[in-house]
Amino acid sequence: MKNTEINSAYNLGIPTIAQSLFSNAVSSQDSGRATGGLASSLSPMDEAGDVLPMYEFEIPNTLVGLVIGIKGKTIKELSTRTDVRMLIRQHHIPEKVDTHQICQVRGKREQINRCLQMLRRRFPPARFPELNLQPVLPPPIPSHFFDSITYHPTWLTLPDEIPCEVVCSSVIDPGHFFVQQPTHPSFSSLSHLDMYMLRLYSQASDIPDLPKPCQNGLLCAAPVLGAWFRAVTVNYNIETDEVMLRFVDYGGYTLLPRSELRQIRTDLMSLPFQAVECYLAHVQPVDGTWQWGEDALKFFQKLCMGKVINATVVGVSVNDKVPMVELTVPSEDGKPLRVDKELMNSGFAKASDPSKVQKVSTARSRSMRLFSGSSFYRLLIC
Repeated sequence: MKNTEINSAYNLGIPTIAQSLFSNAVSSQDSGRATGGLASSLSPMDEAGDVLPMYEFEIPNTLVGLVIGIKGKTIKELSTRTDVRMLIRQHHIPEKVDTHQICQVRGKREQINRCLQMLRRRFPPARFPELNLQPVLPPPIPSHFFDSITYHPTWLTLPDEIPCEVVCSSVIDPGHFFVQQPTHPSFSSLSHLDMYMLRLYSQASDIPDLPKPCQNGLLCAAPVLGAWFRAVTVNYNIETDEVMLRFVDYGGYTLLPRSELRQIRTDLMSLPFQAVECYLAHVQPVDGTWQWGEDALKFFQKLCMGKVINATVVGVSVNDKVPMVELTVPSEDGKPLRVDKELMNSGFAKASDPSKVQKVSTARSRSMRLFSGSSFYRLLIC
């Protein structure tokens, strides 16, 4: 199936990504103390597991003590009355370390606004003009998070005919899914990029949205579940002003209004795109159609999700050149199981037409390709 034929029935395949993107970063945060100030503990999620928005602004060192209050009374009162979590930390700009600190407020949008309003009443601009409560951008993402410093977007691929350790990051159906390579050197940098994009796009109000009408193949930043992810435009509906997107790091498709999308900064393109789109080789739904049933989807998810499995590219689809892969998962006794055979043995699949697969030996090399069909991925300079 070509990308241009994908419709809104395809759900985004990353429902837990926004809930877990902080897992690596939280453990590396400081202890909650900043020079001259005390901060409360900070969790990035609410009780329901949703990522909470964050707002940061500068506080002159001369006012830090007043904002914290005696034994933390003021900051605790603000946090309790507005139901937010507040943290005061050292400024990330070296030139301001000796003069200012950063106050971080995390909560729902209306709660953050209420907290800022209380701060403004407690510190009126007539008496405290140096406290302007204007948002500050996060520090630039360190270059050592990336393996190569380049602003030309590249896409990871799977090696041909060689088993590769992967994780399924998004499943559209048992025959169509996305995988990541957790052993690739660049994979560990993805969580840092996710954190940086969340902070940058949640705070910056001057980043332009995508132009209208929107072209296919534009790289952009897209909001999902309170976070921001890199994506590429697949199809634009001029009547509804909505864009079908493909998420380049986690996979999956979704439909969003063009006005919610933002142009992506060039410094966010250094990390190679992590998600590899794949079709499962050798099988099709048992009824001979292209549509898999709900039971087949649950069976596939139980076999493949939440674990490291092996993927081997055996060819590409003759229709759209998407890799056709064999998936192998470990059984309870340690023996490898072929997923396509398990689907057939369980009555969910039957053998597919082998003429639909172009063998690896005759397929054109796909190493680090930037094309999908005839669409080139374009980067708007932001």
